[in-house]
Amino acid sequence: MFNITVIGSTDRQLHDMLQTVGARVTAAPLSALAEVGSSRATPDLLFLDVRSIGAIPATLMGVKRQVPALGIVIVAKTMDPALLLDAMRAGVNEFVTDPITQEAVSRAVQHVVGQRAVAVDTGQVFAFVGAKGGVGTTTVAVNVATVLGGASAPGRSLFVDLHQASGDAAVFLGVEPRFSIADALDNTHRLDQTFMHGLVMPVAPGLDLLASSERAVPSHGDAAKIRTVMEFAATAYRYTIVDLPRSDSTSLDALDNATTVVIVANQELATVRNAAKMASSLRQRYGRERVMVVVSRSDRQADIGHAEVERAVGSEVAFTFASDYRAALQALHKGRPIALDNHNELAGSLKRFAFRLAGLDKKSAAERPAGLLGLFGGSRRS
Repeated sequence: MFNITVIGSTDRQLHDMLQTVGARVTAAPLSALAEVGSSRATPDLLFLDVRSIGAIPATLMGVKRQVPALGIVIVAKTMDPALLLDAMRAGVNEFVTDPITQEAVSRAVQHVVGQRAVAVDTGQVFAFVGAKGGVGTTTVAVNVATVLGGASAPGRSLFVDLHQASGDAAVFLGVEPRFSIADALDNTHRLDQTFMHGLVMPVAPGLDLLASSERAVPSHGDAAKIRTVMEFAATAYRYTIVDLPRSDSTSLDALDNATTVVIVANQELATVRNAAKMASSLRQRYGRERVMVVVSRSDRQADIGHAEVERAVGSEVAFTFASDYRAALQALHKGRPIALDNHNELAGSLKRFAFRLAGLDKKSAAERPAGLLGLFGGSRRS
């Protein structure tokens, strides 16, 4: 079910028509329009009734800048040319005019929701967050991004380092970016293909980087802006991989369009406890099916085994990564993702996970010939 907010209307019949199309409908006065873009629960579709004022509110353009993916339908008395022009400038998707009919309302909803679905389907977003510092979250995220960059042709993939300052992705990738995520968040109203292209840096085959800021900056503190950047990235890139700071609740509140949220843990007691709390919180917010837990630096001799981890986090461990700290450290010092190499177990496990996360392993399995060779498919754990 999708959410529709009706602004500025006292027309009960319009409200009933929208409920008929299977939407969750809420109503608000015209004065609440400016709050739509900053609301934590942004609707999928906005119906703005201007029949009482006969004009497009100036605040609508600001709302669209804050939430580019928001679908907007104008309800007007007539298709006035001046009104239509102002609506187009404000980013309106559809018009419904008097007399309002169920057919017209349903058609407008289907058209706008259909456009939104196409945009969402253009790219997958994978968000990575560590259950504790030092568990290898950035290592996993950077290497997954590197693998998916190579698999995204003819498109590209994007790595977003959402740490507000001194994130490590640029070090892992051996680059010194000129611009950062701070520049994107400060200019969400300017986001388009050209502007984004100027902010990112190509760092590997098929992969761009939107880096963390090099300087200490105030907390981004605006989930709506983070959400806008991520939504735009999903329309521009086949895969978007986001490295999240675990201590920033604002970032964790902006994952509405994430395909999967990956919690990276290990087999240490404090980390497992944190992973359990984080998994519970994120599942309540985004749904159980969109949150997974993986274990880095897997150790079969650890006091806490995989079964204990699974009991603590309340789900299966989706994947485990081979432990090779020396190889990971050497890759960091070189500024070359370990997934670009083929001679160690850790690189292999990172590649397998990246393909599994994006569903590319299913495609490979479908293309694999039947018979004895088709039996070598791999297991849930690396």
